[in-house]
Amino acid sequence: MRLIRDESDFRNWFKMNYKKIGFSKILKSSTKSCLDFVVLNDNKKVKVELEIKSSNFNLHKHSKKDVDKVICIIEDVKLDLPTIKVSGLRLSNFNEGESIYSTKKQIYNLFKKNKILTNSEVSSMLNISVGSAERNLLELTLDGKIERIKKEGINLWPSKDI
Repeated sequence: MRLIRDESDFRNWFKMNYKKIGFSKILKSSTKSCLDFVVLNDNKKVKVELEIKSSNFNLHKHSKKDVDKVICIIEDVKLDLPTIKVSGLRLSNFNEGESIYSTKKQIYNLFKKNKILTNSEVSSMLNISVGSAERNLLELTLDGKIERIKKEGINLWPSKDI
């Protein structure tokens, strides 16, 4: 059984194993927020989104019209799209097999020093996109690893009693 830590591992696995799932060729690969791959299946183009958990498709607010198939490791919700659950893969728990270089681990380590961080602060500290910071923070929150706390803003125009 292959241990998968995150979507990056899953993408790398898919690039090496797409034929085992029934696709004949990868036509396009993207690391943008939606539509990870365009592949050939019976000489037809198929738009594929990879998700660790099927529920992440909704969590990431992807549009069903942009995708033909979702491929996941854990099918925790049924989607209104054809979904392939890959067997032989196992999602590592937070500490098991976790690379010190994984984005989630780096973000988690930031919270050991700073109790409250914004998406943009995490983005800047790790040199990642704000969207990636937001997704990882949300997943860490849902996994119960960090607590979401609203950071107090600076009030440039304090009210004065007159």
